Amino acid sequence: MPKEPKQRQSAARRNPNGEGSIYQRSSDGRWVGQAYVLTTEGTRKRKFVYGATWEEAHTKLVDLKSRSQRGIPVPDRAWKLADYLPYWLAAYVSDLKPTTARGYESAVRLHLVPALGTKRLDGLQVQHVKAFMDEFRRKCLCCTNGLDKIRPAERRCCSVGRCCQHYPSARQIQFVHAVLRNALQHAMREELVSRNVAKLVRIPSPRYKVGKGLSVDQVRKILAAAAGHRLHALYVVAATMGLRRGELVGLRWSDLDLDEGTLRVQQTVQRVAGQLHVQDAKTEDSEAVLPLPEVTWLTLLEHQERQQAERAALAEVWEDHDLVFPSERGTPMEPTNLSRSFARLRETAGLPGVRLHDLRHTVVSLLMELGVPPHVVQAIARHADVKITLKVYAHANLDAMRQALGKLDGKLS
Repeated sequence: MPKEPKQRQSAARRNPNGEGSIYQRSSDGRWVGQAYVLTTEGTRKRKFVYGATWEEAHTKLVDLKSRSQRGIPVPDRAWKLADYLPYWLAAYVSDLKPTTARGYESAVRLHLVPALGTKRLDGLQVQHVKAFMDEFRRKCLCCTNGLDKIRPAERRCCSVGRCCQHYPSARQIQFVHAVLRNALQHAMREELVSRNVAKLVRIPSPRYKVGKGLSVDQVRKILAAAAGHRLHALYVVAATMGLRRGELVGLRWSDLDLDEGTLRVQQTVQRVAGQLHVQDAKTEDSEAVLPLPEVTWLTLLEHQERQQAERAALAEVWEDHDLVFPSERGTPMEPTNLSRSFARLRETAGLPGVRLHDLRHTVVSLLMELGVPPHVVQAIARHADVKITLKVYAHANLDAMRQALGKLDGKLS
């Protein structure tokens, strides 16, 4: 009679696929958990977690598998901030306006990488960011960045051992924090981190100073001092239309319709990192069509005739860029040269403390004093929010507030 086949012994119990395992490492006694999980490359790879005890390693392993099961991939590369931040700049910031990109690059190079570069991107914690921001508030920028090494010897401070205590402003602190927050937000979109720890660190908002507008008498002095100057029309436009410095320099004849008496701001000129950049206007609201006051319209007509004569006299060297206020050769004017021109003009007018940008605030305050509705003034000034318009007016209108409160004297005395 044939023998019955022996029953096969059951195989040793093993964890099902995907469950992972935990073991103690003999070299240092630490517990290691491992499991195959989804990675950012779209494949499944074995990843490790570590703990001082079995329970700690088990907790981390459960979290690792849970995220994978929810479809959240694990970063395939252990990025350090020193590697990720330059990658982020190259990938996402290069299409921003040059001034913005330059500021982001400086914050990364001077502050974030030196302080946080050795931290792993997926290991960055709230306490790391908070400690960095606290330290950043207390550091002297001249000492840290060597800002005065190129200064003349008699003006040097920290580079020769005399700390000037040039601490970051509230705006600088907010900006550096914002750069880190934006970088980590992009890391979240790439599923390299599960949360943005920079958002959990609160930074006080800076208080912005608002320049005071000029009086009508001061504006008249400025324009009288500019009479006969080749940029007289520029100062008329600044005083009546409220254009920014870069917008004045970037204004083209094609942006003007002198038949209809309108102006559209479509581009601005700025110097960044040693180069002049012609770029689009600040926002879509900045490109609104604005009607020209008669005094501005007549001044621009006269300026057009004068420029045509100037172009004819310099035909051999003139480079036509269709600019209303170009340099003496027709090329885009250096914004700093306009500031120098205005500095001489204000001295001639006897107004040494006035800024060119104050003419923009003057337009806002004068229109508000004339009873123009705030939303109309906002459209003319091309402010993003009417609150900005009202803030400029409230700052500049101290005399009107004094007159209003003075009316109480007759009631209470």
